[in-house]
Parts: sequence; structure tokens; C-alpha cells
Amino acid sequence: MKRALIYDGECQFCVNCVDLLKRVSGDSIAYYPSSEFSKEHPEIPLANFEKAVQLIRENGTGASAAEAILETLTAFHPAAKWIHSWYSKSLIVRSILDAGYEFVATHRQLFTPLRQTCELPLHLNRKKSGGIESTINESSLSK
Repeated sequence: MKRALIYDGECQFCVNCVDLLKRVSGDSIAYYPSSEFSKEHPEIPLANFEKAVQLIRENGTGASAAEAILETLTAFHPAAKWIHSWYSKSLIVRSILDAGYEFVATHRQLFTPLRQTCELPLHLNRKKSGGIESTINESSLSK
């Protein structure tokens, strides 16, 4: 089995990012919207897909969020290989990149053109346990 990157297929920002990754990686990585992949793989908790992009490696192990993106790019860009090496070795670098990923994930509407806005809830709150929990924006309920 080749590596698979699972992303939010309903978010235009995520779709745009995956389109860019596909141009770089060609068919060396399989890309699946989480709604499709989660049905075929119920052993992976749905909360994982809701939290961040997921990478399933050839050996069946996984990576999530910033680590998944770095691993996806490592084979195609020398800088990504270097950054991933530091990500793996340094708690400071890991913390910075994870915070950057979380910022982009929670503010993706800022990175998507207005004509392609994400239809998903835009407000994400931190749980006390440190995870991310989606909350429904009251204005989206009235639509």
C-alpha cells in the first residue's frame, strides 16, 4: 500500500492545498477526502480526521497535522527534508510548527479567497486536555 493523505474534502482551503500537493507528488501518494476514507476505515477514530490532516504510511502507521504535511513534502523538496529532521529532533521546532499548523487550521478562512470560503465551522476551541474541538458558529445554524 502506498502512503495516503486524508484531508477535509469539504473545505476549499484543504482541497486547494491537496491540489498543490498532487502537482508535486504525482501518483506516489494517494489522496482521500476524510468522508470517503473514514467509511472504509472505521478503525481510525473520526475525531482524528476532524482534528487535522492524516498521513497513513506504507507500514500502516500514521502521522497527523504538521508532521503529516512535512512527511508528504520530504520526498519532493530538500528544505522539507531538513525541516522534518529538525521537527523530529527539537521540541522547540515541533512546538512552533504545530502551533503554525493549528493557527492555519483555525483561521483557514483567512487563507481562502472569499469566493471559495470554507463552509465548515470557523471557530475552534481548545479543550482543557489540549485537543481541538469544533464548535458550531450560531450564525451557521441560521443558514
